[in-house]
Amino acid sequence: QLDQMLQVDKHEALKKALFRGDVSLIEELLNLGISIETSFQFGWTPLMCAASVANFAVVRLLLDRGANACFEIDKYTVLMAACTAQASEENILNTVELLLSRNADPNLACRKQMTALMYAARKGYPRVVAFLVAHGSHINAQDENGYTALIWAAQHGHKSVILKLLELGADKNLQTKDEKTAAELAKINKHLEIFSLLSLAANHLQGRYHKTVEQEAICKFLTAVSDHSVGSYSTFHDMEVFLHGLGLEHIRGLLQEQDIALRQLLTMQKDDLIQIGITNPGDQQKLLDAINDLQVEEKKFEDISEIMKLEL
Repeated sequence: QLDQMLQVDKHEALKKALFRGDVSLIEELLNLGISIETSFQFGWTPLMCAASVANFAVVRLLLDRGANACFEIDKYTVLMAACTAQASEENILNTVELLLSRNADPNLACRKQMTALMYAARKGYPRVVAFLVAHGSHINAQDENGYTALIWAAQHGHKSVILKLLELGADKNLQTKDEKTAAELAKINKHLEIFSLLSLAANHLQGRYHKTVEQEAICKFLTAVSDHSVGSYSTFHDMEVFLHGLGLEHIRGLLQEQDIALRQLLTMQKDDLIQIGITNPGDQQKLLDAINDLQVEEKKFEDISEIMKLEL
């Protein structure tokens, strides 16, 4: 009976040590013989608890002592727990990296068919999303309701995740089971900036223009700022989206320093670009081509921008 009481005490002590992130006490308890796969409420193991708060030091200790990185409860994995942690993204990223290095599978799906990538996208962790995709996560996987990582991010308004997923090749035209695209869900949930970022290439321009990256950037710009009287777009970061679409994010700081607005940038000639410090010939050409295309497209675009206003 004394043994049983001591066991219960050790069990409680381990739970408290995990909650506090007390590495030395956890190590001491493991040395006293408490099982690395001790089962807490709902069947959670010490590793699951540590991963769910992204405590990197504790996760590493437990893995080094033989905890199973592939552990799951009812198809909910340790990796998924880490991806939904309420912690700094740095800690989550380190924890995810460690779990993947110990062979956690990023493509396992929970009972709702959600993957770790979808959980990270839903929570709004762009660096974790990028890391998972770089390590084999299927970017366009769909859950039981047809949601992709991109759709989850759109529903919850995580713009940085959306930009990262688009950059990595996510398909913005995929639909949920009830036939909603990422753009439509963004609109329903009042994320109008994200709606404008996603909607054009997904809906109105299919078959009308070739969907090259450059043209998507032009279309996004026109949708966002073709009429500054549209209230919903008053906070739209048109420059950011425009540069992202052209792969020119690296000149954003330069333009910000000189307080150059997008409308101003789009009136510039080559000499003007050189004068403001855009000296790379490739960057110059991308901008000059886009400026030229905009003048051609703006007329063609009027009917579409009218549709956009009506939809809002």
